[in-house]
Amino acid sequence: MTEFYSLPNTGEFWHWTNALHFVLVGLAGGMALLAAILTLRQHPERNRYLWLAALLIVLDLFVLWAESPARWRFSHVWLFLGLHPSAPIWWGAWGLALSLVATLAVVLKPWVGFLRRIPEQLPGLLLLLGSLVALAYPGFTLAVNTTRPLWNSMMLFLFPITALLMVLAVALLLGSEWARRWESWAAVLSLGLLVAYPFTLPEAARTHLLHEGLLGYALAGLLIAVAALLFRNPRWAAALGLAGAVGLRWVLVMVGQFQSPGL
Repeated sequence: MTEFYSLPNTGEFWHWTNALHFVLVGLAGGMALLAAILTLRQHPERNRYLWLAALLIVLDLFVLWAESPARWRFSHVWLFLGLHPSAPIWWGAWGLALSLVATLAVVLKPWVGFLRRIPEQLPGLLLLLGSLVALAYPGFTLAVNTTRPLWNSMMLFLFPITALLMVLAVALLLGSEWARRWESWAAVLSLGLLVAYPFTLPEAARTHLLHEGLLGYALAGLLIAVAALLFRNPRWAAALGLAGAVGLRWVLVMVGQFQSPGL
């Protein structure tokens, strides 16, 4: 991680596993947020999304561990044994861990004695807090890296909004009709941010984005645009919106990490 935070002009330092993490953490954090809202509202579908959130969190933490060169030294334990507020990954790890604990507390509540004595609102609120941290973490991780000009403050908005688009699309594909209106709004917001983002870049960075990621960026935008228009066909809108959001996050991570000597 040294070259990520301190050395400019180091070229590419992340691979497809890192991009996969930035997709999975959006799904995990977004699904945890949906589960928290449904839990606090006592919605009958909450258990489905609680289990989905737990599964996605575990899968993302596994990918995060597996892609690390230090995985067999288990050095990531430092994230949980100290206070490191200046490290975005510390916030992300604790946000995911808190979300996982709160999720399990809700789903296991009927079968575990001491959990039955805890009001369901308490783990629901903890899940809400953890999910918001997990949602904010990816964009914050990129935005603080000032040596990479493609990762600017727009990351703080693009990554949470596209995460919500992904999970609302998944909810629609699972037959949750309440997600239909919100998925459309998430698609519209994602599209607006996608269109505005290149205009926030310096000229050299915008040229790099167009040269290295134009096809992927344009395709992601097209899929999200069609998803925003297909409000009368929610399943197709969900599938296209999900694909577009995944593609956009992938492009922003893989293309944005590279810095030519001229940037």
